[in-house]
Order: sequence, then structure tokens, then C-alpha cells
Amino acid sequence: MGQVEKDIWTIFKSLSWAETYLKRFKIPEAKIDAEYLLSHILKCKRQELYLNPDTQLTNQEINTFKGFIQKRSKREPLQYIIGEEEFRGLVFKVTRDVLIPRPETELLVEEAVSLISNLQTPAPKQPTIIDLCTGSGCIAVSIAKEIEECRVYATDISEKALAIAKENAKRHSVENRISFLQGSFLEPLKGKGLEGKIDIMLSNPPYVSKKDMKKLQPEIKEYEPPLALYGGEDGLDSYRTIIPEALTYLKNGGYLILEIGYGQAEGVKELFGKNLAYGEIEIIKDLSGIERVVKAKRE
Repeated sequence: MGQVEKDIWTIFKSLSWAETYLKRFKIPEAKIDAEYLLSHILKCKRQELYLNPDTQLTNQEINTFKGFIQKRSKREPLQYIIGEEEFRGLVFKVTRDVLIPRPETELLVEEAVSLISNLQTPAPKQPTIIDLCTGSGCIAVSIAKEIEECRVYATDISEKALAIAKENAKRHSVENRISFLQGSFLEPLKGKGLEGKIDIMLSNPPYVSKKDMKKLQPEIKEYEPPLALYGGEDGLDSYRTIIPEALTYLKNGGYLILEIGYGQAEGVKELFGKNLAYGEIEIIKDLSGIERVVKAKRE
């Protein structure tokens, strides 16, 4: 990575070097990425880096920063480099075994919280909620933090993902309110006595089509788990499983809330239409105006 004299490793010089280095590898936001990584190491906000630009880094800080920049030059996502990401104000541990939590997925949690607090009938004293394909546990943990006295069941096919989700539940002191179950989609719920008892079922399932998998940016294609991304030829395989099977577990008046990919709203709506037990179906857009969430009520 080139030799740099110790006495020039100030904040300002470190950022300049990192930006130049990342640009050589055509990293899109080289300056911002360098600031993000250095501010994480120095435990400060990005803008604070420029308040004391002449502050010299310690040897340990220099070595850590160099290691981070080298990883980023290979297109490794920032979140995997530092090992965490924020979701609904909580910081979650992330590794390459789990999908990186995204802001648009917060819509699922918003809808669940809103539904529980605005139910026409008296809200259940201990609502039971299921999070399928939990990954890092960001949905399950956020729900457990935000909905009073709820009981959450979180499933994932990946044992390694569940280990991370359990760590995140413990990190945010909700481990006693979440049951983590290993298996594909709803399969691990069998025999748990949950049939007809679920108030809300949520999922951010794999929904990337075969064609779109090839177009993914390197940060996603080369680092995030394919198991959490690939949704079959047309990206809708997960919904073909979840939508009909959810009916066994949802109580009358219960909701199924699913995140969807770009342009998938009509296809998913069609799948709901094949199951007459679903009544009202609502499509919710994210802040960019993209149809992002489908919500359906079991009548």
C-alpha cells in the first residue's frame, strides 16, 4: 500500500492519502468512505474530523485505518468492515453471514408498530409476532424493543445468521422475548402450537431474480450471502411459499407484511389474490416513491 512517513499521519493527511488510494480502485464515494472509516476508528462524527485536522494518529489507529482502506479498495461494504450497522436507532452487529440492514426495511417495523397500536379492537395484551428470514435480527429485535410485552419468533435457514441475531438480541436486552428457530421460512414453526395465534407475520425474504443477480453491484454480489438474496428465476419463489403457508398461523384479523423488490408489487399482489382468505391488500411506497412493502389482512 506504499510507505508513508510516521510524522505525516495526521487526520488530514490520512484522509488525503486514503481518498487518493481508493480513487485508484474507482471506489465511488472515496472521500466519504475514508471519513466514515476514520471517524469510526477515532469514535467521533465525520464532521469532527475537520475540527482538529493536525491531530496525529497512534500506530494502532494507523494500522487499523490502513487495513480498513485496503478492504474497501476491494469493494467490501463499509458495514462489514466495521462490523456494524444502524437500524431504527439501534446498532446491530453484522458479518458476511447476514444481509446488511437497509433503511427501507424499517418500513416493515413501522407498519407492525402502527398496526398493534391502532387495532380497532382492543390491542392484544401480548401480541405474537413472527419474523421470517431474520438474518441479523434487525426486524425481530426492533419489534421486541418497540412493542410492549410482545412475543417474537424469528426463523432463518442459516445457523450462522441465527448466531448473529441472538447476539444482537442480547446486545439490546430483548433475548428473553425472542425465540430463534432454525429452518426454511415457516417450517420451524410446526409443532410449536402457534396455528391461528399470530397477530403479525413479517419478512424481508430473498427476492432478487436470476437476471438481477448478475447486475448487482460488487459490494452485494461478492460479499452479501446469496442465500439471503436469490429469490428464484423471477424473484418471487419466497412469496409463493410464505403467502399460502402464513394463513395457517395468522389469526383472523392478523396481518402478513412483506418487503418486495423493485417492480414486484403486481406479481406479489397476484399471489395474494390466489388465496381468498386474504382481504384488503395494501402496497406501501418507501421514501423514494418505490413500492416496497405489501400488507395483507387475513379475513
